[in-house]
Amino acid sequence: MNKAIVMLASRTAPDVMRIEHFNFPQLVKKDYFLPLDAVTKDDPEFKPADFFPWTLAEGTYKGKLYGLNTMSGAAILYYNKTMVKDAGLEDPNAVAKRGEWTYDRFREYAIAMSRHDRDGRATKLGCQIPLFPFTVPAIWAFGGDVLTPDGKHCLLASPAAIKAYQYFVDLRWKVHCAPTPSEAANGSFTFESGKLGMEFGWMGNAPRYNKKIKSFDWDICPVPSGPNGNTSIVKGNQLVISRESAHPKEAWRFIKFLMSHEIEDVLYVENRRNFPTRKDVAYSPEFLNPKTRPFSASVFLRSVENSRQLPIDSRWAEWAREFTMREESLFTGQQHDVPAVLNKAVVTIDKILNDEEGF
Repeated sequence: MNKAIVMLASRTAPDVMRIEHFNFPQLVKKDYFLPLDAVTKDDPEFKPADFFPWTLAEGTYKGKLYGLNTMSGAAILYYNKTMVKDAGLEDPNAVAKRGEWTYDRFREYAIAMSRHDRDGRATKLGCQIPLFPFTVPAIWAFGGDVLTPDGKHCLLASPAAIKAYQYFVDLRWKVHCAPTPSEAANGSFTFESGKLGMEFGWMGNAPRYNKKIKSFDWDICPVPSGPNGNTSIVKGNQLVISRESAHPKEAWRFIKFLMSHEIEDVLYVENRRNFPTRKDVAYSPEFLNPKTRPFSASVFLRSVENSRQLPIDSRWAEWAREFTMREESLFTGQQHDVPAVLNKAVVTIDKILNDEEGF
């Protein structure tokens, strides 16, 4: 990403680039990208209704379309089916279909799947601690939010956010069903190792797991529910045309090719690389009935349908970095007072959000 930023700033960028959405709002403000409206308005083959609305919204700035979404999807939960079965637990998807897959149930599963030897050393642990922004679904589930609607104030020290973070901190330090930093050293408790029961992640994890995991069965399920439901986060990346491009029509043809049904079939049906941006691919029998794990592919679709965009603004990189540093102190055990840590983070983040100069 740093290379892309340098190339854009020096006006030496290629005609077409894929921009990580965490960086897109910051870069689009600098007038680096060509508005796509000029090349799409006379193209009868481009139909916005073919795509999920949020995928177009991510690439829109001040009413103009600057990027088309690719490599997208919602956060879901990977789980070790073998560990679930060995612990005598019901499959999480069956629990979720009854509306009972809650954070309380998640905690019960994490504890039940954890194992320790006679000396108290962990041999298997029930879950991994999610890091921001994978903690956002829990904050929403407990009734909180990330920013105020005007984007000027951070809400990550609200009672709901404090409850969510206390919940995750306790999983590691109180009931010990999530690996500590020392236990996680050297990859001892990764999902691929077979020693970790559940892990929050994107759909893009699936190809790696399919390649590496041979010793146990696994699948996916929705993120847990709280008093305020179980809305997931959703995010993609943007295919953009450089403002300096001497061949905008040809660049658009290339983007349109990458967004075609045929290419999305290869990327998202055959290779399961990420979630499709095209509705006809996402709702196709081929996508929803895969031949390889994870077999519960409908979870990907339901999670996208029941999702919200993250409040990724032009200052995201700066304030999210500040928040994750504070978050880390809780999860490493350096700090234990959740309200105090989150309140300090919010004070700093509010200054960033209200700094008119930006960076």
